[in-house]
Amino acid sequence: MAYQDIKIVEVQPKDSQKLLEIGRQTFYDAFGPPANSEANIQSYLQEKFTLEQINKELQNPNSQFFFAMLESEIVGYIKLNSQGAQTEPVEGSTLEIERIYVVKKHQGKKIGQVLFNQSLLIGKEKNVDFIWLGVWDQNPGAIRFYERNGFKIFDKHQFTLGTEIQTDVMMKRLL
Repeated sequence: MAYQDIKIVEVQPKDSQKLLEIGRQTFYDAFGPPANSEANIQSYLQEKFTLEQINKELQNPNSQFFFAMLESEIVGYIKLNSQGAQTEPVEGSTLEIERIYVVKKHQGKKIGQVLFNQSLLIGKEKNVDFIWLGVWDQNPGAIRFYERNGFKIFDKHQFTLGTEIQTDVMMKRLL
C-alpha cells in the first residue's frame, strides 16, 4: 500500500450504517480496556454511537464526514465541524476536527495524515483562521502527531466518558 492509494470520499446519508460501524470499532479500539473500563466505554457508545445519533450528525449542514478508502475497504474516517456544530464555542472563524480515527490494523500507514490533510483542505476552502481539536491528555501519541502537524495547546476542557470525567487538551493550528 502506498500513501497515494488512499482515497478520501465524503460520507453520504446512505452510508450511516458503515459510519456507525467504523465509529464504534475505532473508538473502542482507541479507548477501550485497559485505558478505560468496559462499562464506561459501553455507556459512551450507547449514547454517542447509535444509528439515530449518526443520522442526526450526518444531517447537520455544519458537519462533514469523510472516509479514507483503500480499494473498497474503509480504513479510517474524520468528522469536521464548523459554526454551531462545534463542540465548544471558540473565538474566530474556526473548523473543529471532532473525530479522526484509523482502523487498528491500518495504523502507522499514513492514513491519519491523509485524513488530516483533508481537514486542511476543507479549512482553506472555508477560509477559517485556524483548525482546532480536543485530544485526551492521556494519549501522548496523538498529541505528538498533532504537534508534528503544527498544532499548539491553547486550552483544556472536560470530557465525560460514562461515569468518568477526563481532561482533553485543546490544540489549534493557524491556517
